[in-house]
Parts: sequence; structure tokens; C-alpha cells
Amino acid sequence: MASFITRAERSGNIFSRVTGLIRAGQLNWADRPLWYDVYISSPPLSPPDWNVKLPKFDEPIRPIFYEEDVLRAKFYKTYRSTAGIQVDSSRTSVSQQFINEYKLVKSENASATPEELFELTTKRLNENGIMLK
Repeated sequence: MASFITRAERSGNIFSRVTGLIRAGQLNWADRPLWYDVYISSPPLSPPDWNVKLPKFDEPIRPIFYEEDVLRAKFYKTYRSTAGIQVDSSRTSVSQQFINEYKLVKSENASATPEELFELTTKRLNENGIMLK
């Protein structure tokens, strides 16, 4: 097969490589991929190019942090892993309960700082029987 051409060399798109394999006899016409006929019948309007420069090419990627992400990171930094997370469980994790309670405390105390809200949430969860270490 065409083992001397790799994707890292950007020798062509997958359609041109499969076409080359069919023409060279390395791939039988009957063994062509399913998408090959679709691509021939309706090709893209602009040819695919790996080296295309998008409008925001030179701009750095902006970090996207949601308030919930920052809060969860602070929770795990402070309390480590207080309980295992079960993916298939219908119960909410301790960190999610903390975030839900934090939102409630924040709605009640709009003028409090994030540190005060964090402490108030910790106290409220301890009062409700969820022990944070």
C-alpha cells in the first residue's frame, strides 16, 4: 500500500489517497469505502485543504472558565475527594451538592464575597449532615 505517505506529511486529502490506491491497483474497486461514491456524486463546494488559515488564526485561544468550574476546582482543592463519583448512579455527587447549595447561598447573600459564600455553604452542608473533611 502507500506506506511511504503518512498523514503527517499532508500529501493529500483522504479522497485523493483512496483514488490513488484504486488507480494503482492496491485497492479493488469493489472494496472501496462507502463514502467514496457519495463524495463522487456530490463533492464539497470548496476542496478540503489542511493548510487553510481561519479568520482567527493568529489569536490565542481564550481560556473559558465557568463559575461552576472554578468553584468545583476550589472544592476539590480544599476537600480533596470526599467520596467516589459513580457515573451510573442517579445520586448527585458531593461536589454537585456543594455547587447547588452555593447557588442558593449566593442568591440569599448577594453582597457576600466568594470566600464568605464558600464558608457559608460549607457550614450549611455540615448542618444538613454532609460532612466535609
